[in-house]
Amino acid sequence: MIYNDKLKMLNFEYLKNLNDAQKKAVSHLSGPLLIVAGAGSGKTKVLTSRIAHIIKQKKAYPNQVLSVTFTNKAAQEMQNRVSKILKKEAIGLSWLGTFHSISAKILRRHAGAVGLNSNFSIIDQNDQVRLIKNICKDRNIDIKQLAPKYILSVIDGWKNKGLYPNKTIASKKNILEKGILAIYKIYQKKLLDLNACDFGDLILHCVYIFENNNDILGIYTNNFKYILVDEYQDTNFIQGKWLNFLTKKHRNICCVGDDDQSIYSWRGAEIKNFLEFDKVYKDTKIIRLEKNYRSTQNILEVASKLISHNQNRVGKNLVTTMESGDLIKLNCYKNGKDEAIGVSDEIEKKLKKKNSLNDIAILVRAIFQTREFEERFLKIGLPYRIIGGTKFYERAEIKDCIAYLRLIYQNKDDLSFERIVNVPKRSVGDTSIKEINKFSKKNSFSLENGAKKLIELNLIKPKTKLGLNSFLNLISKWRNDYSIKKINHVKLLQIVLDESGYSAMLKNKKDLENENRLENIKELLVAMKEFDDLASFLEHVALATSIDQKWDGEKVNLMTMHASKGLEFDFVFLPGWEEGLFPHQKSIEENGDKGLEEERRLAYVGITRAKKNALISFSLNRFYQGNWIDSMASRFINELPEKNIEKNNFFEEKNDEDFEFNQDFEIEEGTKSPGWLRYLKKIK
Repeated sequence: MIYNDKLKMLNFEYLKNLNDAQKKAVSHLSGPLLIVAGAGSGKTKVLTSRIAHIIKQKKAYPNQVLSVTFTNKAAQEMQNRVSKILKKEAIGLSWLGTFHSISAKILRRHAGAVGLNSNFSIIDQNDQVRLIKNICKDRNIDIKQLAPKYILSVIDGWKNKGLYPNKTIASKKNILEKGILAIYKIYQKKLLDLNACDFGDLILHCVYIFENNNDILGIYTNNFKYILVDEYQDTNFIQGKWLNFLTKKHRNICCVGDDDQSIYSWRGAEIKNFLEFDKVYKDTKIIRLEKNYRSTQNILEVASKLISHNQNRVGKNLVTTMESGDLIKLNCYKNGKDEAIGVSDEIEKKLKKKNSLNDIAILVRAIFQTREFEERFLKIGLPYRIIGGTKFYERAEIKDCIAYLRLIYQNKDDLSFERIVNVPKRSVGDTSIKEINKFSKKNSFSLENGAKKLIELNLIKPKTKLGLNSFLNLISKWRNDYSIKKINHVKLLQIVLDESGYSAMLKNKKDLENENRLENIKELLVAMKEFDDLASFLEHVALATSIDQKWDGEKVNLMTMHASKGLEFDFVFLPGWEEGLFPHQKSIEENGDKGLEEERRLAYVGITRAKKNALISFSLNRFYQGNWIDSMASRFINELPEKNIEKNNFFEEKNDEDFEFNQDFEIEEGTKSPGWLRYLKKIK
């Protein structure tokens, strides 16, 4: 469709509310397209309208459109929006999801190509840690010296680079990598033995299949006529390679993102995927969405001025549709406690003006910063929530339920077997589990089959044999209930909880913690009703992300700036803008200028979460790890435009001409006076 053909454009309602740049992005349907979408510029509207337009224009059927997001929440929102536009025409839009969920779907169809069965389990980080601990124990590796989580981070880094153990070369600079590589080889073999994958495997295995099976690759390159990717600046190497394979035939790839919001390098994100898009995909069309629909002019000008200090960026000139609004407040406090009191006072002022607590967020650089705010809020009775805290599906009682269901679903799931074989207590202690592990490993059995064989050979103590036999019989019965009697997955869990004695175990111990656990299990049963069967539910659990949670009631939102990505609030507080904390010293030490630029992008993300009002603050002293530490104002403060800033709560001895960040500052010996003169005074 030709963009200038306005008569045709008017036939589509979903195009009427788009600005010119958005319409161009929606209607350009030939070849690679990079959409540089500034903060609050309506990228989700563009993506959903583009999917609708492709289908309305009959360029592709719904199942020929692949749309990739970074969270399940974003995928669900996109699905709802497209369905609202297309109604019945959206039926068949089955390839909309995260990289991991789509990869899992592909892998289930072709699991044999990487030595798996189609009912493989997807293990989470806790299961990964347990597996690594077992390997370390077998190899006499002291996990106090080499932490399992560190081992996993190195392995995940290799997987993000597309490296299986046989293709990995340990770095000579990192003396630990040689030992970790040996663990990686055992770990990967063990995953195959368990008929399991970790998150990294989902994409890695898909890329392996694409590389080595042209017939399988052809199925998907022929089918996917259009590919859309959200948050492209956060993709890593292996995700970029995954996309390269799938675009080989039609080349209609549209990637949307903002290089100024690339803040996940620590998770393997490669900003060069975004910056070099037009080099990878020749004849790329670049469209910039520069009209902001979220923030006031003052907020936008402050954020734009700050991010302009970065060198490695595509660049854009954001303009807002909003009025000028309030100036951004900049507050200085004596210490972290005063900062928490000051922020709570500001929040109470918002409440008096009938503002909702749900519209207020406190964004911190490091999670430890929330402690002083939590203590203050508890003291004055101000309700709050921590976003990005313990996930629902990571709670012990929920993981126990999931382990039962996973083991019922497939008998090779040794990690689930280990977790619940003695929960509730069945006289199957650590020693017995070690014996089962040793016997199963020696005979290449799963733990379940190994336990059965040990009972058959009468090699288990009588008391343990009784409990173990009861457990195995129950598992067998529940499998029969599900597969033969066709009991649905919700009823199945209810039966498991009753017949295993798990519910009784919680009910018999009367305390608040167990009451909460019972409530959580009730919530789990409610959540399960949203899924058609056990397989789809288990896959959802494995792929669930920390941002996918319900926010019930009126509460202030506390979170890290990383966790705030993609969210927006009327009022945003940004405390702790101090050197060493923000920008974070570790980021600069490890990555130099690149680290500093990413920290600045994080500041940009924080500021642009605000719609109406932003308040930045820092303190002269902060209590950290048992010590009071003198603070210096963040260098980012000196990069904020004076005309858009209102300075409040400054100490009397501070003069305006003294306000300047200076890296050459030195505290004069014997200086005790509090306030700005201690570190904002020009030395040279």
